[in-house]
Amino acid sequence: MATTIATPVANGADRRRSGRTTHAPPIFSQEQHHGSVMDSAKRKRPAQAANGGDEVEDDEGPESEMDEDEDDDEEAEPDEEELREQRRKQRSKQTVAKPAAKRAKTTTGASTTLAIRSANAPSKAVSKAAKQKARSRPSQIQGTGLYADVFGKGLTADEAANTWHNVLESDHVAGMRDMVNFILQVAGCDERITVHDIEDVDHVHERLGDILAEYANQKPGDYPLSGKQKQFHGMRDVFSDFFRAIPRVLHNSKLMYDESAIYENLHIWAATMAGASYRSFRHTATTASLAMTTGQTEIAKELQKSIATTKQQLDNEKKKKSANKGRVAKLQEEMSTEEKKLEQIDAQLQDAFDTVYVHRYRDVEERLRVECATAMGTWILDYPTRFLEAKYLRYISWVMSDPHAPTRLEVMRQLKKIYAVKSNRHNLRSFTDRFRNRMVEMGARDADLNVRVESLEFLNQLRSLDLLEPEDIDTVGQLIFDNEPRVRKAVAHFFVSNIEDLYSASIEDFDAEQFNDALPDADSVDDPAEPCKSWIKFKCLAQTLGAQTRDSIASTGRKLEISGIEHLDSRYMVATQAIFSSMPELQEWESLAGYLLYDHSSISATNDASDISTAVQEAYKLDEGEDVILLDVLFCAARLSLQDATNTTQGQKGKKPTKADKDQLRAKQETAAHNLSVFIPQLHNKFGSDPHAATSILRLHQLFDPDLVDDVDEGEGDQSGLLDDVNKQFTTHSDAEVLAEASRALRAALGHESSKEAADKKVNELWHDLTLHTMSPLLAGQNVSQRGTLDREKARQLAGVTGRLAQLASVKDCCEIIEGKMSWQMSKSKRKSNESMMDIILQLVKRGEPDEDTPREAAALEDQTCRFALQILSLYYRWKVVAVRNAIMANEKSVLSTGTLTNLAIRKNDFVEAVLPVITSRRPLDSVRITATLSLVDLFVLFATLRHAEPSKGGLEDDVQTNLESLVTELSSTAMAAIMETHEKMERRLARKTNKRHLEFPLAKAHRANKRSRRDSATPAVNDHNADDDEVDRPPEDSDDEDAAGKRDKESDEESSSEDGDDVDSSPEEGGSAKEAKKKAALMAETSLCELTAKIVLAFLAGVVPKSNEVKARLQVNRTKLGKSYTQVIAYLDEKKEKSRARSKGTAAPKTPVKKAAAKKSAAVIEPMELSDDEIEDEEQREDYDPETLREQGLDDDPVEEANDEADDANDPAQDDEVMGD
Repeated sequence: MATTIATPVANGADRRRSGRTTHAPPIFSQEQHHGSVMDSAKRKRPAQAANGGDEVEDDEGPESEMDEDEDDDEEAEPDEEELREQRRKQRSKQTVAKPAAKRAKTTTGASTTLAIRSANAPSKAVSKAAKQKARSRPSQIQGTGLYADVFGKGLTADEAANTWHNVLESDHVAGMRDMVNFILQVAGCDERITVHDIEDVDHVHERLGDILAEYANQKPGDYPLSGKQKQFHGMRDVFSDFFRAIPRVLHNSKLMYDESAIYENLHIWAATMAGASYRSFRHTATTASLAMTTGQTEIAKELQKSIATTKQQLDNEKKKKSANKGRVAKLQEEMSTEEKKLEQIDAQLQDAFDTVYVHRYRDVEERLRVECATAMGTWILDYPTRFLEAKYLRYISWVMSDPHAPTRLEVMRQLKKIYAVKSNRHNLRSFTDRFRNRMVEMGARDADLNVRVESLEFLNQLRSLDLLEPEDIDTVGQLIFDNEPRVRKAVAHFFVSNIEDLYSASIEDFDAEQFNDALPDADSVDDPAEPCKSWIKFKCLAQTLGAQTRDSIASTGRKLEISGIEHLDSRYMVATQAIFSSMPELQEWESLAGYLLYDHSSISATNDASDISTAVQEAYKLDEGEDVILLDVLFCAARLSLQDATNTTQGQKGKKPTKADKDQLRAKQETAAHNLSVFIPQLHNKFGSDPHAATSILRLHQLFDPDLVDDVDEGEGDQSGLLDDVNKQFTTHSDAEVLAEASRALRAALGHESSKEAADKKVNELWHDLTLHTMSPLLAGQNVSQRGTLDREKARQLAGVTGRLAQLASVKDCCEIIEGKMSWQMSKSKRKSNESMMDIILQLVKRGEPDEDTPREAAALEDQTCRFALQILSLYYRWKVVAVRNAIMANEKSVLSTGTLTNLAIRKNDFVEAVLPVITSRRPLDSVRITATLSLVDLFVLFATLRHAEPSKGGLEDDVQTNLESLVTELSSTAMAAIMETHEKMERRLARKTNKRHLEFPLAKAHRANKRSRRDSATPAVNDHNADDDEVDRPPEDSDDEDAAGKRDKESDEESSSEDGDDVDSSPEEGGSAKEAKKKAALMAETSLCELTAKIVLAFLAGVVPKSNEVKARLQVNRTKLGKSYTQVIAYLDEKKEKSRARSKGTAAPKTPVKKAAAKKSAAVIEPMELSDDEIEDEEQREDYDPETLREQGLDDDPVEEANDEADDANDPAQDDEVMGD
């Protein structure tokens, strides 16, 4: 039976104002009364919502209370007995005087304020939610009820929770009603519940079903926790913090334990809504439930600590000789009470886990799964004695395989926090052993980069705890060569730890004192050539890098050679860049140089264990191949060291360096330049014969700044000697990378004022030696333009010389040299020829026309010579156009004379006449034809840039302007047809290698149509090299012999691959596996297609493409079907359309260079739809063409083409391996 709260004193005038209290006030929370959830659990409907007693609102009078009671009576429809009870209660209320509520102010002794009001005071342990405040927004301030208190008034979580608790104290049912309505409002639902729904606990599911039915008619939209709208930003954190503070408030007021039905009723509503079919309900209710569970774990943690403290005090009290029985009894009672509270919280935690978490951790909504993963990690950290068990940890392990990347990321973050607690590690060993493979897999091969980085940091944590197996350490260590810089950076500390372990194992057998005497520290050594302890670490580094390279998928330390990609760092340089900041020894790169220059061959093996000196030498002795690895490490370490010195001197952003900083930087740079001038010649003498080592040493020349050498005479001598070393490497090696690095070293020397003159002289000497002393004897008495006239050795030497000249042409302006005369004896006569170098190179290009008499090996050398000659001419025209542009800007009439420009036009035509036969006489996918095609398109685009050149002052004369305009011409129709033929073959090759379907190939359609017409007219087929190209010679349409088609396609694939060099690059022995070989072949096919397409697009934008509309339409046929890279390149075709639209609107189009506009557009992210399996054609790209035009151009739909494509794909061996991965 419900009772009212007794007031100790009815009126302040009936007692003495002594300040004493006659008896303790009764506790409100320990009584049952009308409106209590405890009372509602007995299935009795209260007569009214209790608002009276000592908890009457300050400004609420009896009249307002009567009005509220009348409303409640009408809503509840009470019977006569209840009406009588209501009248009796109202009379008792009216007899209570208001001053009784202020009695606490007049007392000087113990307070008579109700104990329940202590919940208004701040709790002892202030949670982080106390700092979180909601931003007041007009839409929230205008709201009413709990929603406005939480979101609209800027209250902290604890303040908002206390506000709700005040309502709950006065009326449990009303407080619960407000809380549930608050959850519904946050879920975006307009429906509300009443006090009767709160009392009727058994029909919560039915009432929620009615609410969901009304919500469906409401047309649900965004809800606050979704955070999609600006007004909802940040509300989730405020909402979560509020519910996290609810258990704390109930705990402080004892309502959590004395009237547990309050929390149980709240949990019933939250758990029921968490299982709703609408996402907003599930998300909102699950967030509330997880937050309340988190708040309970915090309370459980405090209770555990309090129980332990009380138990300690109890034990200490019992150990005393004269124990205080009263204190012992009190401590026992306190401990018993706290244990009962903990048991109750444990039961509520288990209930929440079973009814909410178990179902929502695998919810279809990704955000819910992320929140569940975060909550579980928090629970384990707060309450490990309960949640750090296998039955809870298994949920974390299952979510590690979640398809949603942010969920996996959150799991790894929580695991890092859990393993960071030392007391948790013992209970995590079995969990680690069971799921270690999955952890390593996430770090090594996860699809999301952020997950990989977080997993690697976690694996580094496991390694420090000795929880990884040796094979796992090797797997993770190989990631130091990964393509992603963030992955390499994340695994750097892990990799350095491996080196430290290897170093410790190398010296563990040495006596510490003897070892320190035999090998000093690096800091105590002044001479870099003197052995120190760092040498052993360098040895361990080389050994580890070599082992990781042998175990990794790519077994070579050289770069992947792809057309158009040059000057890439080696895998060892990439690894060094990652570990440089984690390995202090690398910052002393001079010591590494001295270690490499040390004569390791002088170290002899010994079996004398007592000889510590020899044993230490054995510890740092380099094995074969390790010196080449360390040379790459040396270059990268020296480069990074100089960069760090520059960055450190510059200081913070916006802060100018002082004079002392500049002087310090200058001193470091001078010291580095001096050391490089000493080390580089010695390294050349020791390792110069090895091409890989020579490449690394030549890179060091790029770091040498001769302007920093103090002694002028000594500096000139050093520069001359260094340039002689470069020339020696350039003339003695034929390796492409050695020649490329030597060219860069010469360009670097030309960039410094003090070495410019000497470098220019050395470059001229190289041109003179290569042309007169090497090439002239080879071509003497030979027909230069005729293929196959040289034996194999001379053909190899000619290819080597031409390759060196191609590299040399990129160093400095070579126009004067190439235009100069060259004298040697002509064939079949003793008279000498005075042809220019230009004429000779053009004749070398003509050697690229194939014939049937030249042997295969000799033909490969001739093709190589032709490609190098094309490269020389391309560079020559670049230098020439740059000179013309500079002359236009300066308005130099001598350079822009009619004779000069006429000669340039003649040379351009000569190049076209020499290149075009090479293109048309070869197969579309032949490597020489591709190189010639790219060079030809480059030439016309290059001259088209003169169209926009203008003098800086004044204007050009009319005849000069006319001569310049004559240089800008369009490609011939024959050349354009050959270019588009090669382009289509590249499309077909990429489609095969990437298993793309339903592409259109107009040229192939036209060829088959011509073949059918010739067959129908009984006319013998004319020899056409297109008939032998890949996938062109197919069975007729009425043939069903798909096996024959597949066999023919396979043979054409192999033939095309051999033409383009794929037979070498796709070798499983070199690529590591057949799968990797396929990926590499597909990547190179895509690179080649995009490169040629980019050239055609540039030619289109430059206005040198004939029938540009037809070419544009053809390029866009397969625009979205060959991957994102191809789509990105084709997107540049819209550049002209955008400019024309801008002009039509009256706005001037920006004069942006093609390259600058391309770079700007490449920054945008384009997400095309993948149409590899979509049979819908791109009709919008051809909406301006009528059917007759499409048939003439071969762009009409042909059902036979799709059938043939399906037959091709059915017989394609690469169909099972999707490579490109759009």
